[in-house]
Amino acid sequence: MNLAARRAAILVAELLTFLLVTAFMTYFISHAAAPELAPGAAPPADFPVVAYSGGAARPEPAHYRVLRWAEWEDYAARRPEAVLLLPERSRALDLGEAGRASFTVTESGESRQAIELVWRAGDEERRSRYLAQARAIEPRGLHVISTKTFLLAALAGFGAGMLVGKLLRVRWLPRPGTVVPLPPRD
Repeated sequence: MNLAARRAAILVAELLTFLLVTAFMTYFISHAAAPELAPGAAPPADFPVVAYSGGAARPEPAHYRVLRWAEWEDYAARRPEAVLLLPERSRALDLGEAGRASFTVTESGESRQAIELVWRAGDEERRSRYLAQARAIEPRGLHVISTKTFLLAALAGFGAGMLVGKLLRVRWLPRPGTVVPLPPRD
């Protein structure tokens, strides 16, 4: 392999290391920073949930609402028909200025649903898992990926890419002052 090809391979290895470590560290940091939610504990005030306030026969996107737990309590007091049990198994919602959300529902029996919600708003993404009953939930997990999380992960990815590049340069490239023999001419 000639010198230019080695340099290109080192650059590709650095970039791939940066991207892979950044992606891995983003999710690792979000999981490591996630609050521990004990079974039966009350959900945190900023825990996101999906509420539905329409007819179950023909669900419409306008009847869905994604809000934080503290907002749900006020919303439920104003709208007695609103429930946390969802009529559809999955759906992607465009919430306008409030971002985008998607959810997946699994029946847990006894009029309970296991819901996994992904809510993207502004510069953060919240992934929540919970068991829902008509107007109450049991939180299972909350992971937040924000700009801060991504920047910390990118810093780790940059450091890992630089380290891999340095190791490959030491191993594959000639040291300064070393004479590299030219290939024989025909």
